[in-house]
Amino acid sequence: MRPKKIIAMVMTFLMMLSLLPSLVFASAVPEGELGGKLKIKGTAAVGSELSADYTKASPEGLTDDYVSFSWSRKVGDQLTEVGTEKTYKLTDEDLGNKIQLKITGKSEMGVTGELKANTVEIAATPEEAPEETTEVPEGEQEAAPAEEPAEDVPTEDVSEEGQTDENAQAAGAASADTQQDEVIEIGGEPTDSSEDVMQPAEEPTEDNTGVQGSSTDDSAIDIGTEDYLEIPEDGQSEAPAEEAPAEETPAQEASVYTAEVVTESGDTVLDFGTVQAGFTQADAESSMMKTVTIKNTGTGTLNFQEISPEHFMVQDLTSLAAGESVDAWIMPREGTEAGTYSDTITYTTEEGVALSFTANLTVEDSQKDDGTTDPQEPAAEDPAAPAENPDTPAEDPAAPAEDPTTPAEDPATPEEPVQNVPDIKLADGSATSVDFSDTTITQGTGTDGITQTVTIKNNGTGTVNFEVSTESGKVQATSDRTDLPADGSTAVLTVQPVDTTAVGTVTDNIIITNAESKDTLLTIPVTYTVQEQPAPSLTTDVTEVTFDSKEAGYTEVPAAKTVNISNNGNIKLTGITVTVSGNAFAVSAPSQTELEANAGQAASFTVAPIAGLAAGTYNETISIRADQLGSYDIPVGFTVTEAATKLTAVGKVSDITVANGVEKSADGLQLPGTVKITTNKGEMNASVKWDVKGCAYNQNSAEAQKFSVNGTVVLPDGVTNPDNLSLVVSANVSVKRGPIVSDAANNTITGISSDGAYTTETKITFTAVGAGMDIENPIKGDVRYQPLNWEVLEARSWDSAPYSATFRMGKTGSYTLTVTYNQQKFDGSNWVNTGTQDTKKVSFTVNASPNQTLTPAADKTDANQKKAVKTGDNTPILPFVIILIVAVVLIAGILVYRNKKK
Repeated sequence: MRPKKIIAMVMTFLMMLSLLPSLVFASAVPEGELGGKLKIKGTAAVGSELSADYTKASPEGLTDDYVSFSWSRKVGDQLTEVGTEKTYKLTDEDLGNKIQLKITGKSEMGVTGELKANTVEIAATPEEAPEETTEVPEGEQEAAPAEEPAEDVPTEDVSEEGQTDENAQAAGAASADTQQDEVIEIGGEPTDSSEDVMQPAEEPTEDNTGVQGSSTDDSAIDIGTEDYLEIPEDGQSEAPAEEAPAEETPAQEASVYTAEVVTESGDTVLDFGTVQAGFTQADAESSMMKTVTIKNTGTGTLNFQEISPEHFMVQDLTSLAAGESVDAWIMPREGTEAGTYSDTITYTTEEGVALSFTANLTVEDSQKDDGTTDPQEPAAEDPAAPAENPDTPAEDPAAPAEDPTTPAEDPATPEEPVQNVPDIKLADGSATSVDFSDTTITQGTGTDGITQTVTIKNNGTGTVNFEVSTESGKVQATSDRTDLPADGSTAVLTVQPVDTTAVGTVTDNIIITNAESKDTLLTIPVTYTVQEQPAPSLTTDVTEVTFDSKEAGYTEVPAAKTVNISNNGNIKLTGITVTVSGNAFAVSAPSQTELEANAGQAASFTVAPIAGLAAGTYNETISIRADQLGSYDIPVGFTVTEAATKLTAVGKVSDITVANGVEKSADGLQLPGTVKITTNKGEMNASVKWDVKGCAYNQNSAEAQKFSVNGTVVLPDGVTNPDNLSLVVSANVSVKRGPIVSDAANNTITGISSDGAYTTETKITFTAVGAGMDIENPIKGDVRYQPLNWEVLEARSWDSAPYSATFRMGKTGSYTLTVTYNQQKFDGSNWVNTGTQDTKKVSFTVNASPNQTLTPAADKTDANQKKAVKTGDNTPILPFVIILIVAVVLIAGILVYRNKKK
């Protein structure tokens, strides 16, 4: 009996071990899509600490281990991440802005999706902060989240034979998967009939940690091979239908677009009255222009479209900010025919606002449609019209005729009207043309007061209305009247030249036309001469006079030099004199004191130093004057040196440091114009001619440079170099480099291309290259772009270089890799983020791998799926399953053994 008891105890122990998973795995863990409501706890004031409150979020049982946190400062529409912990302490930079909290489910823990919440604007002190920290979206009241219905997920006994085999297979597959390369599997489908083959192991091994940002070939990150890891196009996970919706970020208040229009009369009608046909645009601008006031009464900026009414010209508007108003001009359009117009003019904006008002206008023709003459025009004499004097009584028809012998006129024969035949001629004694030959008119000057008059007379019958114009506009003619009766009256025309731009004889014609028929009645020629503007000019054949130096005590005076004077102006020069400013030189009188204009004449004089000058340099000025112009000066110089000055040494040039980009010249490189030399009579300065072109300076380079510039010393007069000392000097120049401002256009993504051939088995390795990241020894003001994060359905960040990653797409389809770069500026000691970001994208296509059969991923929302419920214990189940199998085998063996023994 003892052996049997021992066997029974061993079997009991093994059975207890096999039942441990059913006891340990009883506590359920969160799984599924984030939902419900996220809140922010704390005081919205600088210095306070905020924390995430997801007690009202689903699924139940969430802890910090199942989500990641991201705090961002929200300035307008721009977000800048400021923290990744569960809490965040507000700083001075947050004052007046909002803080956004985003929690994202960790897919490796079985939780997906994300929730967001915004704070109210951050106040300076807790006293100023509102009681509620979390911003409530407009139109949404703070209420408890809707109850989350419990998921009706059937549980199955893990000890069932079929389930045990399936779990064993899954566990084996998971264990094998931990031995594979680490790959980001994005949006993939299982390649095996088992549902969990493509899933990552629940307990990541040590080699799986820290994959993010890895650049090794064999380390790739597997991202979600099942559907619950897919991210919709808008970047948000779709919440299950049964879960309460996540709290939405409040939308910005929409702009309101409204405006009003008011005319000068205070209503929407603009009345231009009656105008005469044939008006010009100048007439409209001077006397017909009116305005309307347009005001933007909304909250958004209005952008106006162009309009062009048929009968009116209007001012085009571009944009009008909220609350602003503008006065727009309106005027009748030139060429509008006679008639009555009532046009509706409408300003429209790109935002759909329409502003309308009515413009009324009557255009009246001088000749009425019924053939009668306008009241402004004198009517032709009507034989049947009454006597001109209305006070004279009409003749009495009963009165006897004055001459009874004269037969009465036949009333049936009307009297023939007198014909109006105008005939405009120059009045007797008036010149036949206008000639200004006796008047001096200078080029480019005005002609005020330069006028002549001519008199015209109507030698025809009837009054004529006339107009006065000129043929080419070079003269101006006005008349003291515009109508001329045939009664001996005359009209006086005043003529004035107006065009003085060109030198020479100018001609034009005054044209008198019939105002009604536009026929030419008389042409009067006009002539005047424009003279050249006086421009005196004196020049010499030399611009300065210099003499060879002499040693002190010289006895022979340098030979005198001759200077020639020419008159290149257009007027005669008179009273020409020559003087010198000092006593070291003697000048002669000019050979001529008058020079004709442009005649090729020339005068001359001589100049020479005087004898007996002491050692020194003498610089004086020769002044040439004429009555018609001021002084014309020529410098004159002469040096008297001391005898036998011997060069003993040439000084050195100090090192020079200049800024980057200076001009490549002696002045730009700050090269000295002189150097110190030593003689037997002491030190003195000697000029230097620098070979700037031959130096290695590159003006267009932004880098630091060091180079030398050679120069040749020019010895002063009187200094000799009997020992042949070297006159070559050299200056060492250092150029500091300037700030390097990297261009965001140079941000690139290498290792992946839009035309690359990728399959679901391809490991894609890429590198983000930021512009300016290769700057060595940065200086203040340098700008670079540092890679921040990358995203293909899921976002991942880099903490440091190298900025590379390897991933594999588990599903076929078209994808986009997006890399974000932070702009940074060197402040003299550190690289500081400027808040500006740049993104680069690469679109690529993933095809199915050859010889691979893809099956659809399991639907995570299917309540009838045969899958073990995930629990809170991460203990591997495989060892217990093996123990259970061993126990069953042993029991079966004992039973068989006993049966055989019996």
